[in-house]
Amino acid sequence: MREFFIYLITKEVAHSYYGKENKLFQLFYEEQRSSGIPKQILNKQIGYITSSISVSQLEEHFWLQLSDKYDWRCEGQSYTLPCKSSKVRIELNDRYLHLYSIGNFEAETIVFEALRQFESYFLAMDYGERKYGWLSPFKLNMVYAT
Repeated sequence: MREFFIYLITKEVAHSYYGKENKLFQLFYEEQRSSGIPKQILNKQIGYITSSISVSQLEEHFWLQLSDKYDWRCEGQSYTLPCKSSKVRIELNDRYLHLYSIGNFEAETIVFEALRQFESYFLAMDYGERKYGWLSPFKLNMVYAT
């Protein structure tokens, strides 16, 4: 099983740390592993660089994007998407999304694509495998002053 924590990063931070995602990952990873006062400090830092997620708008977006084509289901506080050889369960809250995936990558890819269409600055992290990345890689507009 794969497990992802998905945060919505502010646009400014996303552009500042593009190509340096490992530093963002390290911050989130340390917050997960710490406790007490260090955890509180890291939690405040994470709160500063992330945007809250409108759960109601995201739920509506998922229903519009997925319910007609797929077997998108609401199960209590989470949603599931079963496919032939895979299944995703996602828990939504205003701070982050918690996604569990089993099987091949089909269901995971469908949900990630729906998230890409909702917002551009989602950063997904798998702490167990120490993997991370933007769901929707974006281009930096470089402006040079003369």
